[in-house]
Amino acid sequence: MVRQWIAGAALFALISGYSWAEVAQPSDNILKEQFSKQYHGILKLDSITLKNLDSTGNQATWSAEGDISSREDMYTGVGMAADYYFVEKTWTKDRPVKFSAMLTSKGTPASGWTVNYYSLQMAASDQGRAIDDIKTNDKYLIVNSDDFNYRFGNIEASWRAQKRRSPVLKNNSLPWIRK
Repeated sequence: MVRQWIAGAALFALISGYSWAEVAQPSDNILKEQFSKQYHGILKLDSITLKNLDSTGNQATWSAEGDISSREDMYTGVGMAADYYFVEKTWTKDRPVKFSAMLTSKGTPASGWTVNYYSLQMAASDQGRAIDDIKTNDKYLIVNSDDFNYRFGNIEASWRAQKRRSPVLKNNSLPWIRK
């Protein structure tokens, strides 16, 4: 009877020890590198907190929360009139945005890691692209910028002045300009 108790206690200790085993977590540098790679270097991971949801062997599923930011200002096209492109600024360079996501990790510190992010949700729009010459090209009008109304007013005034001087333009009008 004593042997059964010893065997039972040993089995209990082994099972308990297995459930208390620490799951290896990828380092912050690995997480940041894999995130940047998965999002083509456009977005970068500033900070992250992981909570283990499930693990089997060298694979684990995590819930992640933290801050991400964009490496460039990002814009989404919203319209076009004549030679002008109207864009909306959707991301500001290096401004942190809260996010939550799920991720899976495979590997160990010795063998290396593979990390995959999915179900990414964030407080900012997930649309946009970088426009290289937006600061120097006057043909882009940023609709949510501080100087949009000023720049749009200058374009409208310039068009009205041209229209008064040209007999051909007197009969034509731009669709957004009121008569």
